[in-house]
Amino acid sequence: MKFQKLLIIAAAVCLLVGVSGGTAMAEGCGDGIIQGERFEGTLRVTDERSCTIIGSTIGGDLRIINVDNVLLINNTVNGLILVDGQETDESVANVVENTVFRGHLVVRDYEIANVIGNETLNKKEGDIKVVTNIHAFVQQNLAARNLACRGNTSLDASYNVAKGSERCE
Repeated sequence: MKFQKLLIIAAAVCLLVGVSGGTAMAEGCGDGIIQGERFEGTLRVTDERSCTIIGSTIGGDLRIINVDNVLLINNTVNGLILVDGQETDESVANVVENTVFRGHLVVRDYEIANVIGNETLNKKEGDIKVVTNIHAFVQQNLAARNLACRGNTSLDASYNVAKGSERCE
């Protein structure tokens, strides 16, 4: 009887705080910094001035769209990392030492894109793509599949490893 009461109380608390058994989606970057947080599903950040995410775990995708200044350091993402800017003046994406388990890592449309020390682990979807940026600095990344740097006006790419093809010229 005591166990049943505890189970009912736990279920009620989960309903009140919005915890679900399915894949949830979180939105926004709060006050601009997320550090050491855990998200069960996808985290989506759109149309914000800046967003910093450090040492966090995302159970789904990490999608950052139309954010001028992005800093991602040492995050673990089960799905894809998409950092999609607008190539506005002074837009900067720093994507450093993140691990992607099941998807691609894509950084595109920034004035400055620094993609350093990241790793993708899925042999079927583990591409790293750094495309259509003004200045792209792509260093020391490990792609389980392919590494592509296309359409960047200025590119400095070195010390990267791709288990498939590497096309950063």
